Amino acid sequence: MIRDCCLLPIMLDMVEKKRLEMEASGVTMKRLYCTALVRMQDLMLADLLQFRKKLSDAGIKLWKIDDSEVRKKSAFKYQYKCRGYVNVFEMLRDFARAEISKKFGYYIALVFKR
Repeated sequence: MIRDCCLLPIMLDMVEKKRLEMEASGVTMKRLYCTALVRMQDLMLADLLQFRKKLSDAGIKLWKIDDSEVRKKSAFKYQYKCRGYVNVFEMLRDFARAEISKKFGYYIALVFKR
């Protein structure tokens, strides 16, 4: 759940950027692409809210460590607190890319399944 709560905001930003680019372009099927991207954002946001609620119900608090505090720019770092224990969750950028690619495949399948 923590991993998904870290990846989904990144994915939402990527989809929003692509949607804005698509709206500004002159692509023939722009409306189809934009509709699919909005649907994908809706699915991602619903999952993100569900994961955040599950974390909250479990008493886990999660926050991103500022990039200025992270020495290695090759990783994403998040801090979480659970039952009084504070720990760091770190994800390498290569791993994040691979996971994001898999998750995009999952959401694309959901968009065109319905």
